[in-house]
Amino acid sequence: MQSDRQDHILRLLAETGVLHVDEAVERFASSPATIRRDFNQLAESGLVERVRGGIRMANEGSMLPFTAREVQHADEKREIARRTSSLLRDGDVLFVDGGTTTLQLAYCLPPLKLRIITNSLTLAAAIESRSSGRGRWEVFLTGGFLFPGSGLLVGPSAQAGIVQYHANWALLSAGGITEAGIFNDNEHVVESERLMIKHADRAAVLADDSKFGHHAMRHIADLDELDVMVTNRQTATSRQLENQAGLGLRLLYTK
Repeated sequence: MQSDRQDHILRLLAETGVLHVDEAVERFASSPATIRRDFNQLAESGLVERVRGGIRMANEGSMLPFTAREVQHADEKREIARRTSSLLRDGDVLFVDGGTTTLQLAYCLPPLKLRIITNSLTLAAAIESRSSGRGRWEVFLTGGFLFPGSGLLVGPSAQAGIVQYHANWALLSAGGITEAGIFNDNEHVVESERLMIKHADRAAVLADDSKFGHHAMRHIADLDELDVMVTNRQTATSRQLENQAGLGLRLLYTK
C-alpha cells in the first residue's frame, strides 16, 4: 500500500522533475534505507523511473497520480478556473468532472446559487468545506464505484447517475487537445465525460497550454461538440483552432 510519504514524494517530484535520495532524506526526515525502499516501490508501480542516486517522473505519456498532476501548472490552473467562473450565472446547473483543473473551480465559484453535479469526491469535499453551511451551492454526486486512489466515481452506476440530470454547462478537463478533438488519459471516466456533454446545453473545456498539440489515450469528443475552451495562453494549436471556419468554438485566454 502506498504511504503518505510516497504521495508527498510524488508531489515534490512533479515540481522538480528529479529527486535524489539525499534530498528526500533531508526533506522527509527519513533514513536512506526507507527512502530507497520508497523509490523502489514507486518504480515497480511504474509511476517513476530510477536514475543514478534517485528517481524521475515516468515517461510523459504515463498517467500520473492525481496528487502529482495537481501541482503541475498549478498557477495556470487556478487562473483558468477563475476565468471559467465568470461564465456562470445565477441558477446554473453544472456538470463538473474530476480533473485537476476543474478541481480549482471549488476555490473560485462566484457567490451565486449553483447546482453542481460531479463524479469527484475531491471536488465535492472542497466545495463543501468552502460553503461553510450557507447552502449557496448544492452538490450532487453521481454515485458509482470509487476508483482506488483517484477520488473518482466511475462505472455504469456513475453513468446512470449523470443521465438523470440536464445541465446548463458541462465543465471538463482534458489530457490532450488537437484538431481531432479532446482526449483523456483516464479511460475510466471518458464515457462519463461524453454523457456530461450530451446532457448539457453547453460544454467548456478547461486546459492549460501544455495540453495543446498532444493526444492522450482516449478520445472524448470532437471540437464541434464543444462551445468554449478556456486556457492560459495562445499556442500554435489554439491559433489553428481559432482559424477553423465554422467550428463555432470560442477560445478564452487568461492572459
